[in-house]
Amino acid sequence: MKRLILAACLAATATLAWAQLPATHLRVVGGGSHNYTFSAVEQPFWRDTLPGASGGRVTAELVGLSESGLKGPEVVRLLRAEALDVAMGVFAFVSGDDAGFEGVDLPGMAPDIETAHKMVRAYRPVLAARMRERHGVRLLATVPYTAQVFFCREPVTRLEDLKGRKVRTRGRNMSDFVSALGASPVTIAFAEVIPALQTGVVDCAVSGIGSGNAAKWYDVAKHLYNLPTDWSIGFYAMSEARWRELEPAVQQFLQAQAQVLENRLWDETARENAYALACNTGQGECRIHTPADMQARTPEGADREAVRAVAAKVAAAWGERCGQECKAAWNGSAGKALGVTLP
Repeated sequence: MKRLILAACLAATATLAWAQLPATHLRVVGGGSHNYTFSAVEQPFWRDTLPGASGGRVTAELVGLSESGLKGPEVVRLLRAEALDVAMGVFAFVSGDDAGFEGVDLPGMAPDIETAHKMVRAYRPVLAARMRERHGVRLLATVPYTAQVFFCREPVTRLEDLKGRKVRTRGRNMSDFVSALGASPVTIAFAEVIPALQTGVVDCAVSGIGSGNAAKWYDVAKHLYNLPTDWSIGFYAMSEARWRELEPAVQQFLQAQAQVLENRLWDETARENAYALACNTGQGECRIHTPADMQARTPEGADREAVRAVAAKVAAAWGERCGQECKAAWNGSAGKALGVTLP
């Protein structure tokens, strides 16, 4: 009882302290509104959690990426120009601005979300410094999505079956990974995937195992190859110039609340990912998404070894493209956490 009373008192004291904040309003561009975590985490955070924790002193107006009229690759540039207050982006989409961004989510390195989280936590200080020093952007939170897997029209029972197929990808590293598997990467917007699968423009499409279900890809792709290429790691960020305009107390408040947002996103995505396979196959406990009737296979044995070899090859190529300094920073952070060293 004493501990409960103490906790309540501390919470009340914190709320009282934040209630003295100067009034601050933020315009926020979030993730894709079709994603489960947008409605489950992002909307309630910006609408309720942030204002509630500040006693109504810090408020936000959130719109989804599509509703904002943005495509994704321009987010870092718009933040740097202070055209946006706060925005969410995906590192693979903005990697045209900086190859170093790709190091947070190298394909084939993380077979599960726990490993992905380990890689991101280790690389985060490198990312934060790179975003601030090279791009004038303040990293607030990292954002995961469910495992990026293969939704295919025809059966895939082993890695060899992907050879020769046209596969929808996004980002250079994923394209390099798919090419190394013997398939042909094709760049197609998420919204255009279903007609592309229907007409045979692509044979397979890579996306989140949860996102693909939410978009009803199972209507045209009856086969799922459960090989996580990556986790589509993203970020919430703010212009460094805009950040410096904020009062120190507001900065401290936003840092604390950004960690709340990050923790919720990782926790909820892990929960979503755990149920997504059951939902897509219609077997097991399906929550969050829609039960479907896809046939699923997961790489085993020799295929798993082959995936690791391909991942190492693609990572080494990225290291050469990114440069010696970039490679050394990755080896000392994410690589150290994973037990991997780029040559």
